[in-house]
Amino acid sequence: MFKRSINPEHPLRKLFRKALNFGLNYNPSEKTEVIDYIEDQILCEFIHIDNLYKIRNASGKSLEDIADILSEGDVLLNAQSFSREFQVHKHIGDYTLFILGMFPESLSKKRGKEFILGKLVIPDASLSEHYIIQGSRSYQIASEFTDKELFSELSSNFLLYMNVLDLVRIYLESIKNKEFLKAKGIISGTE
Repeated sequence: MFKRSINPEHPLRKLFRKALNFGLNYNPSEKTEVIDYIEDQILCEFIHIDNLYKIRNASGKSLEDIADILSEGDVLLNAQSFSREFQVHKHIGDYTLFILGMFPESLSKKRGKEFILGKLVIPDASLSEHYIIQGSRSYQIASEFTDKELFSELSSNFLLYMNVLDLVRIYLESIKNKEFLKAKGIISGTE
């Protein structure tokens, strides 16, 4: 499946598991594979801020706007392969879930382009609404390539897992974790 980037015994991983358990107390899920995925592929992966913006265009520029990232994940536009399409949609799902759950205030400072979701244009929706719709949609697209059950679960229950991550954020803020508070300042643009 997916590689672990931080040792299971690392204190940060233990902190994330404790925070996830806190979130799961209020938003239960029996899907241990999904919870492990959120810990490993979202919380641990995005410890490194470079991983938030790892999708680059052909000229090597790091992309931050979801609309630009979407064009990199479409084989009819810029994606060179179906593998690239999967990686981009997996990233969009992970990124939107992470931002909405852990750093929702960062969206108030962003000016996203209008999303085109298939043929549906949603001109007056908030950026948060766009992120929810596109995150769920991207996980559904990712499920067509691999790990169908995992990505379909993330797509179908996107709001549930967003709420779990929201409680992870609340837990980390309540214990005043220094690394989390610093990351919050960087991502929110206040530091």
